[in-house]
Amino acid sequence: MKILVTGASSLPGYKCVVEALSRGHEVVALHFTHEIPCEHRALRKIRLDITDTMRLKDLIVKERPEIVYHIAAYGDVDGCERDRRKAWKINVEATVALAEASELVNAFVVYLSTDYVFDGERGMYREDEPPCPVNYYGLTKLMGEVAVMSRCSRWAVVRASSIYGLGPGRKNFAKFLIEKLSKGEPVKALVDQYTSPSNSKLLAEALLEIGEYAKTGVFHIVGERMSRYEFAIRLAETLGFDKSLIGEARMSDFKWFAKRPRDSSLSYEYTRGRMLVDFYSNARAFSVLKEEYEAMLKR
Repeated sequence: MKILVTGASSLPGYKCVVEALSRGHEVVALHFTHEIPCEHRALRKIRLDITDTMRLKDLIVKERPEIVYHIAAYGDVDGCERDRRKAWKINVEATVALAEASELVNAFVVYLSTDYVFDGERGMYREDEPPCPVNYYGLTKLMGEVAVMSRCSRWAVVRASSIYGLGPGRKNFAKFLIEKLSKGEPVKALVDQYTSPSNSKLLAEALLEIGEYAKTGVFHIVGERMSRYEFAIRLAETLGFDKSLIGEARMSDFKWFAKRPRDSSLSYEYTRGRMLVDFYSNARAFSVLKEEYEAMLKR
C-alpha cells in the first residue's frame, strides 16, 4: 500500500514510517524542521510546511495515498497558549486541508490526537466521552478531530498520551530521564499528575493495524495509568538506574503558562477489544524501551 505520513521526523512519525516500511509499504514521508534519520528504497522524503495548505492539498492529490497518517502537530503546550495563531494554523487549518484532500482521493485518514482533549478532573476517560480541554493545545487538537470526522468518510482518531521512546524528535520524558539518570544526576517527577504513557513503537504498530484494516472510530492507544513519578521509578528499575536519584515533585511546584490536566489518563477497554496488537501492557512497553536503550548503547 502507498502511505503518506506527516510529521515524519517526530518520534511517533518516525516510528510509524519505520513500522510501515517493515511491513512492505511504500511511504511518502513529510517533514519540515528536522531531517528523517532513515533511508530505504521504498521511502521518499519530502520537505513541506503543512501550513502551506495549497501545496499540502496538491501533494496529496498528486500522490493519491491509500492511507494518510496525520501526525504533524504543534505540541508545545505553553507555546500554543502564547501563540494561538500559530497553533491554529498548524493544528487546525492544516488538518482541515489534509482531510479535504484525502477525501478527494478516498484515502483512509488516521489522525493522531491527545489525552489533552480532556480536562483531567477525574481520569480514565472513555473513547465515547465528550472532550473538554482546559488549554489551547487541547482545543486545537479537538478541532483537528472534528475536522477529520466531519470531512472524511474513512477515518480514525487515535488518542495517545505522554508518548515516549528513543528516536528523533523533541525530548520526551523517557529520554530526559535516561539522559539524567545515566549520568548519575538527580531528577524530580510529579507524584500528582497522571497519564497513560504511550510507548512510541507500540503506538506505531497500532497505527499501522488501524490503517491497514481501515478501522473507523476513536481509539485510545495508551498504556496503564501512572503518575510521572511511578513512570520514572519503573524506567529506573527497567534500565538499571539508581532509583534514589528520583525525587518527588508536585504540580504546584511548576509555573506553567498553560493549565495542565491533573489526571488525563485514558481508558483503553473499548479499543483493546478491537485490536490485535498488545499496545497497553506496561510490561511489554518497558521491555521494548529496554531493547531500544541497549541497542543505543551498542552504536
